[in-house]
Amino acid sequence: MKKKLLITIDTIKPMVDGVSTFLDRIIPHLKQVYDITVIAPDYGNPDYPDVRILKYPVVKLQSNGYGPPKTSLKWIKMIKKEVKKCDLVFNNESVSPYLNAYIFAMRYCRKYKKPFFTYVHSIDWELFPEVTYIPEFIRKTGKYILSKYARWCLNNKNNIIIVSFPTIAEILKNINVKGQIEFAPIGISEIFKPGDSKYAFKDKIVLGYAGRVSREKGLIVLWNIYKKLLQKYDNLHLLIVGEGPEKVIFERIKNVTTTGFVSPEEVAEYYRAMDIFVLPSFTEANSLSTLEALKSGVCCVTRNVGAIKDYLKNDYNGYVFEIDEELEEILKKLIEDEKLLKRLKNNASKSVQEYTWENTSNHLINIFNKYM
Repeated sequence: MKKKLLITIDTIKPMVDGVSTFLDRIIPHLKQVYDITVIAPDYGNPDYPDVRILKYPVVKLQSNGYGPPKTSLKWIKMIKKEVKKCDLVFNNESVSPYLNAYIFAMRYCRKYKKPFFTYVHSIDWELFPEVTYIPEFIRKTGKYILSKYARWCLNNKNNIIIVSFPTIAEILKNINVKGQIEFAPIGISEIFKPGDSKYAFKDKIVLGYAGRVSREKGLIVLWNIYKKLLQKYDNLHLLIVGEGPEKVIFERIKNVTTTGFVSPEEVAEYYRAMDIFVLPSFTEANSLSTLEALKSGVCCVTRNVGAIKDYLKNDYNGYVFEIDEELEEILKKLIEDEKLLKRLKNNASKSVQEYTWENTSNHLINIFNKYM
């Protein structure tokens, strides 16, 4: 008989983000081993055959649709019931200010002595203040407060923490998170691969970005540097793939293409149209988009944030930079040195071949078994 796995998460299809993608990719593998129940916010009707989905209503406070749950006694009792009859709980996004079932699920795991696992997907105490347009000193205060909250969440005695890369573990230790940490590298879908694109821009060097088009991604930095580069080079094109509040900055501009929201298959086509993927983000954890770009055979240039330096190596498959001026110099070097750019692109895809969702799922299963 399969063991019962309860998954708590604060985002799910049809929402498209790194965490919902993670769930979407691991469920087909995990359900071969476990009977799965998912507790998630009600953002629509996710289609997962042979998986129970228990949805709770949310208060949609933002234009992007995300919001905190409408907590009720009925909802709390439902979590208690599900924890009591499961064998283990796998929590995702534990330290999000949009509290999901985490607090109650962990409480009842302690009561009923069930194993509790948390996968740390993002550095939420950095992410949420950076999303906003509030003054810098308020953002710093917010980061400090949220880091204390994150430490409180993750330091729970029965919480086994799972991260994707060693640097994420170091970031957690820097805010004094203690306890057992396990590793399950993140995966990359097989739809991302090198090759020709139907969206290719002839005789152009294409700088690109894919993901949420919002403040924390630092795209205004890319925009300002791109305008400078256009004054020196006439063979450039900028491709912005994704949707978000800052997309308007790039619309109806010569030598710039914006796509808005597109399917994962279309994103894969757009990656293949890029020569250089640029991510000037102020905060990341794993940066799934950078991994996808590498898998697609694209040279990547990103800010040194999160765990990106664990897989993006200078002068091998791309570059990491610290300050904005350094980004400009790196892009100039790549634009002017065709052989260098070609070499980095050739190395990109083979540098991330080990990151598959099957590998991620197998790591998770081994971790679960270790503590069962």
